[in-house]
Amino acid sequence: MTTDIETIGMLRNSLERYVEDNCSFLQRQELMKEPGSFSQQVWSDLAEFGFLSLCLPAEHDGLDGDAAAVGALMEVVGQALLQEPFLMSAVLATRLVARLGDAGQRGRLLVGLAAGELIFSCALEQADACQLEDNRLSGRIPLVMHGDAAHGLLVAARDARGQLQLCLVDTDQSGVQRTAARLLDGRGAASVTLDNAQVELLATPNNGLSLVDNLQLLRDEASVALCGEACGMIRVLLDTTNDYLKVRKQFGKPLAVNQALQHRMADLYLLLQEALALTDAAQRALSGPVAERRRLVSGAYTYICDAARQVANEAVQLHGGLGITEELNVTHYFRRVMLLNSLFGGRDQHFLRFVEQSLTAA
Repeated sequence: MTTDIETIGMLRNSLERYVEDNCSFLQRQELMKEPGSFSQQVWSDLAEFGFLSLCLPAEHDGLDGDAAAVGALMEVVGQALLQEPFLMSAVLATRLVARLGDAGQRGRLLVGLAAGELIFSCALEQADACQLEDNRLSGRIPLVMHGDAAHGLLVAARDARGQLQLCLVDTDQSGVQRTAARLLDGRGAASVTLDNAQVELLATPNNGLSLVDNLQLLRDEASVALCGEACGMIRVLLDTTNDYLKVRKQFGKPLAVNQALQHRMADLYLLLQEALALTDAAQRALSGPVAERRRLVSGAYTYICDAARQVANEAVQLHGGLGITEELNVTHYFRRVMLLNSLFGGRDQHFLRFVEQSLTAA
C-alpha cells in the first residue's frame, strides 16, 4: 500500500512535535553520559504513538508505510540525531520478518517489534563470516549497529551447501557473546561472536522474490532511508550556520552581510534542494525495474553522501573554533554524516555500482 500524503504529513508533524519536547540537543547530551546507548522512555513512546508500526503490514494493524513515509520520518530522525534503533528495528527488521517469515513467525514477532518489546538488528553484509549447520550458527561479526541492545539478530549466512540463509539469532543464549561499543556518533553497537548458537530460519518469501533479491531490495531501502536522514541533518546544519552568521559580528557587522559568505550559503542551500530531489527520485525508483532501481539508488546515495559531507565541512569551518566543540550541535551532526560513508555498503560501493549500472544501460 502507498501511504497517502496527508498521512505522511501527519506522521511527520507528530514526530517533530514529540522530538522537540523530548529529544532536544541538551537532553541528548545528558543521554550520552548514561551507560545505555538510547532512551528506553523515548523508545516506549515511539511504540505507544504508533511510529514503530509504520512498516507493519495492514493485516497486522500496521500502516504498511512506503518509502516516502519512511523517508519523512527519517528526516526527523536526522534532524534530532535520534539514538533509538528506528531504522534498524522498526523499518529493516520489521520488513524482513513481514516478507520472509512464515505465518507463525509473523504473528509472533511483528507484535513485539511494533510494541517496542522486541528490538532486532541486522547483519546482512558479511554472509561468509558465519557458517550455518543443523540450524546452529558459528562465526564472528565485527560490528552490528544496535547489537548491544538487540534481543535478536537477523544474520545472513551460508549453510553447508553454500546456500544463503537468513537466520534469527536470540541473543539471550550461551552461544552468543557480545562486546558493546559506541559508534562515532554515540549510537550503540556490538561485536558479536557466535559459537554453535541456535537459530530460527526465515525462509518463506511471500512477495514473489527470492531471498537474495529480498536482501538486495532491503539494502536499497536502507540506503534510501539514510538519504532521508541525511537531508534532515543537512537542513539543521544550514539553519544553525545561517543563524550563527546573523549574530556573529566582525568589524562591527554580522558575518551574514559578507557577500562571499552569502554565496557559500546559497551553494549549500542548493545542495539541500538537490539532495531532497534525489531522495524523492530514489524513493520512487524502489518500486520500479531492478536495474533502474540500482542505478538511481546508488547515484542518489553517492551524491547525497558527498553533499552532506560538504555541508558539514562548511558548517564546521564557518563556525570557526566553536564548530569542533562538544557543546555545539554542529560537531555531532558532522560525526553522523561521516558514518554515511560506511553504512549498508557505503558511499564507495554505491559509486561503483552506479557507474556499472550506468555503463550497462548506455
